[in-house]
Amino acid sequence: MGAQQSGPFRRPTPQEVAAAAGRGLPDVIGPGLRVLFCGFNPGLYSAAVGLPFARRGSRFWPALHGAGFTDRQLHPWEHGCRP
Repeated sequence: MGAQQSGPFRRPTPQEVAAAAGRGLPDVIGPGLRVLFCGFNPGLYSAAVGLPFARRGSRFWPALHGAGFTDRQLHPWEHGCRP
C-alpha cells in the first residue's frame, strides 16, 4: 500500500504513522509574540508528517479562523503563515 496525496504534503502510510510514536514537533515561537497556542503531545499523524494539527478533522484551524485570528481558514501545511 503506497502513500496517498493529501494537499501539498504526502499522506503517511499506516507504517509511517506507527513509526512516529514518541516523535515530537519543534516549538514555533517567534519574536513579537502576542498569542501563544499550546498543543501537547502531537498525534501520530501530525508527528509522521511533521506538521502541527495536521489531521484533516482537526478543529484547530477552523477555530483559529472562527476566533478572528486569520482572514481565511488555513491548512496545516500553511502553519508558518501569519496574518
